Amino acid sequence: RKRKTPMSTPNPFYFGYGSNMLRANLVGLKGVTPVNMIPGVLKGYVLDFSLTLNGLGTGNITAKEDSEVHGALIEVTSEDRTKLRRYEIGYKEIKKMVAPYHGGEPVEASVFIAEEDEYPFKYLTESLPAANYLGILVKGAKELGVDSTYVEKLSKQKSAEQRSQLTPEEVEKVHSKTFTVDDVEALVLRGDHRVVRGIVLSCPGLPIVSFTSHDITHVMANRWVHATPENTASPDQYPPELVEYLQTAIYDELIMRFKTEILGKLATGHPDYLGYDEYPEHL
Repeated sequence: RKRKTPMSTPNPFYFGYGSNMLRANLVGLKGVTPVNMIPGVLKGYVLDFSLTLNGLGTGNITAKEDSEVHGALIEVTSEDRTKLRRYEIGYKEIKKMVAPYHGGEPVEASVFIAEEDEYPFKYLTESLPAANYLGILVKGAKELGVDSTYVEKLSKQKSAEQRSQLTPEEVEKVHSKTFTVDDVEALVLRGDHRVVRGIVLSCPGLPIVSFTSHDITHVMANRWVHATPENTASPDQYPPELVEYLQTAIYDELIMRFKTEILGKLATGHPDYLGYDEYPEHL
């Protein structure tokens, strides 16, 4: 089925060049349902990974003559545009003319760009992206129908090395104290505590605006590039590739790179949440 090109519409347009090229990321993780979504190109900019969060590069664009960035030209409702603004931490919104692939005149679209004067925990230095994040860009670009040469360039981008297990010292911290669900929910009300894989974390440096639950294990699982409702339904059913991703996301990104503090573990026996010792050993 041929996708529609932008027409006269009261809805705003947004140009996504990073993880928002993947429709499943928009719908499943951010609660944004595009009205229309087609490939487009922004002239005069180049894609880089200069929005660096604790050593990992995230997509950004920088002005550069004779360059272009390919991505998703997305028609959204005003309500969903507001949602996107909440998620795009560290970026500022500007308006640019973006040309659709499949004909029609360029349209004005919101583009999120990170610059030096924006978010305080952000550093603008070129860094390597996480392999999973890069995979989201590649998968999204392929599904969208982005130019094959551009997709190939994304595929060849080097990714960062990441660890996938707790250190002995961290394991000791996990077992140092046991928390009930009520204990954790009281901590979460302060805004800077979360549970992942049954580990209770103090995370004042973590951008947790999108984490509505105190237990973010499922949220992290759904950040996997190949996540579906079926393969993320239960930790004991996670495929090996998802387990591998979760290990690096939890132990490398959340605990080491964001320098969260391990406070202890969640107790077992709750009907709705898995305690640390109830998780499958391989995870």
